[in-house]
Amino acid sequence: MEFNFERIAMTAALICMVGAIVAKMVTMQLIKVMRKAIEVVNQSRLEAVRELNKAQSKKNVSGREQLKLEGKRKKIRTKLRKLKGELSEFKKAESEKQKQRAAMRGKVE
Repeated sequence: MEFNFERIAMTAALICMVGAIVAKMVTMQLIKVMRKAIEVVNQSRLEAVRELNKAQSKKNVSGREQLKLEGKRKKIRTKLRKLKGELSEFKKAESEKQKQRAAMRGKVE
């Protein structure tokens, strides 16, 4: 009986060793799969960060351009007001000249 018991114990020990080796192999495969998944997630994250930086850069550029355009707009409005004032002065001066000419013609005739 001892002989059979030893044989059974040895067989059980071998089965346990094979099971441990299989478990280790399965674990190694799962670790590889997890590393690949982590790598994919990291790449996606880096790409998202790059896209975010690009978007922020474009926003900053558009903000600066908008400020420049607002400055130009203010300058143009100021210039337009000034030119409108000058035009009204010219019109007044022209109407005065026409009145003077009309008055001169009235005296001459």
